[in-house]
Amino acid sequence: MKIDNFIEGLQILRPYYTSSYVLGTEHDVFFAYVTEERLPEAATNRLFELGWFQPDVGDGPYDPEQGWAAYV
Repeated sequence: MKIDNFIEGLQILRPYYTSSYVLGTEHDVFFAYVTEERLPEAATNRLFELGWFQPDVGDGPYDPEQGWAAYV
């Protein structure tokens, strides 16, 4: 993933965490845990375009109960 895509993804997610956000890493995957507010469709579509994904969802539609991840 390009660093620009990574940063843009974080900028998209940031407003949907109302108090603070939790980030994590494991090997080559960066995780942004579940947002406190539901993301609009335009935001989720853009995250998918940037290469972000929801590990526990697979190819399914956006699940507001799941976090996001990106390979770095």
